[in-house]
Amino acid sequence: MMKNKNIRSVFICLALGGLLLWGCKKHTLNEVLPVVKMTSVVPLGTDSVIVNGTVISDNGDVLAYEGFCYGTSPMPAITQNQKLLHSDSTNFSAHLYVNKDSTYYFRCFAANSFGYAISSPIK
Repeated sequence: MMKNKNIRSVFICLALGGLLLWGCKKHTLNEVLPVVKMTSVVPLGTDSVIVNGTVISDNGDVLAYEGFCYGTSPMPAITQNQKLLHSDSTNFSAHLYVNKDSTYYFRCFAANSFGYAISSPIK
């Protein structure tokens, strides 16, 4: 009788363990990072612009911050001329000052607890 109880206990433990392991899915970074897109750059006079970005998806995690980066190279780094924002909206914008005699490229980004994602640049 004791042997049957032990076998039943082992079977129950294995079944529960299998269910727990089967239910644990590993995610790739693309599945957990936010998805962002630059929507527009609107010139204001000769030395400033309004940049607009949107969070297409937060992928189920709370966003820590959004922002913009810009520079004269076609792929500005996230650390280059960075403007951080803390928005509660999926659409965000900023007023940026630029040199009127240069061509600038703008990107937006957003971060959650897994890391950050950055958009493709627009001129």
